Amino acid sequence: METIYNYTEASSIKKSDTGSNLFLAHYNESYEEGKAPCFFWGKLKEPYPIARSLLNLSKVVSANFMPSSASLRDPVITAGGEKLRLEAFSSCCSVYAKVDILPNAIEGEFLQQGTTHVDFNTEMIAALSQVGKEEAVFLSVGKKEFVLQKGNQKTVEKKVSLPLRWIKGMTTVQILSAAMKPVFEFNKLQMQLLFRSIPKGNVKGDYYLSLRGAKPVLSPIKRTNGVCIGGIHRLRLAESMLSLASGLSVYAMKGDAAIAFQFHLKAVRFTLMLSRSHWRGFSGEGSSLKNLVEDLPQEWLEKLDTYAKVNEEFTAEDALFKEIKESDFSSVATRLSAMGLLGYDLVDETYYYRKLPFKLSRIESLNPRYKNALKIIRKKAYDLVQLDAAHTEARIKGSGVTHTVIIRPSQARCTCTWFAEHQNSRGECKHILATKILKNNSSKQLEALLKEVEL
Repeated sequence: METIYNYTEASSIKKSDTGSNLFLAHYNESYEEGKAPCFFWGKLKEPYPIARSLLNLSKVVSANFMPSSASLRDPVITAGGEKLRLEAFSSCCSVYAKVDILPNAIEGEFLQQGTTHVDFNTEMIAALSQVGKEEAVFLSVGKKEFVLQKGNQKTVEKKVSLPLRWIKGMTTVQILSAAMKPVFEFNKLQMQLLFRSIPKGNVKGDYYLSLRGAKPVLSPIKRTNGVCIGGIHRLRLAESMLSLASGLSVYAMKGDAAIAFQFHLKAVRFTLMLSRSHWRGFSGEGSSLKNLVEDLPQEWLEKLDTYAKVNEEFTAEDALFKEIKESDFSSVATRLSAMGLLGYDLVDETYYYRKLPFKLSRIESLNPRYKNALKIIRKKAYDLVQLDAAHTEARIKGSGVTHTVIIRPSQARCTCTWFAEHQNSRGECKHILATKILKNNSSKQLEALLKEVEL
């Protein structure tokens, strides 16, 4: 499935003797045409590390660890909380990268919080590679252009064809990020030792990262207190950050679904997150599916959504959320992340408002399992045997077989082959999703949901 994006203006490079200006052309289908605001304009106080980080971001975007994958070109940029954040995936969606430009790296004005889908063309990448340490660079995020001034050169970007699978991945990585905790902190020497120990070639098996004294150690054998890295050869994508970074933080989570490496530069953070396996991208994890169908009070969702828009960054410790239990707050925040409305900062352990530049109905309808769950409901291919908080049981009619779904507060189970193979490790099957949708929605809500999501 593909969507063609037509940019109303081109990203471009303009150069003069006075310095370098940088503007980003944008596309956002959730805004009315002609009304997209300019979110930020100002000067980069640390142009060299920012330019190098963006070049490494473009390196990730062009990487492809599954040859059948289509090429991706465009990252997402968010202006808000006095920061600029650029996010992107490798073409196969198995590697996620983010550049956080922190407040002390920029001098300018945040006109409005906003998220846009920006254009990175080859001419822009070439211009970034020429940015010097003392060069004046100005950045604008909005409907103007991307301009680097040094002479009269101007770069024009044409329309872009982009697969939609990265939208699913973008919602997934935020949920995974919120579940991660720091496990290692490495200094410059330790970073060098870690990268020197990466096996040559493409690595099919898992490796485990641990410490032997103060030395990082990679081994194919699982070690106590070691963290799993699948497809470790992908970590080489960040090799160019070693000369710039002063330190490296490693984040991991239970279940080894993903691992993140965050490089700390002067006023910039560069994050590289790897999916569990290089042959399975973040868009196929299905982690966000169960969060789209959870039974959560609408007023909580609306309250947190409104608060996020106004305050741009927040945690569970904010006074507004004291009335919500920590577990319930996490569920609400995860739900909004699954809807593409929140991002997550690993260092500060904060959520930030980042509305993906797509209609919510598009995000909800992208996953085949979610759409197939709605098809089950539309065809009325189900029989609710029992429906209450402690025990919900349903019979779902399949092709020549009837599947039994049982949902209890502690777990959800199904008799289908998907559940037998994955046990919810890659998201819930369509039968469990359909049962949860039936359980958590009134007949009127179901009617509206089926009408909203195109099947």
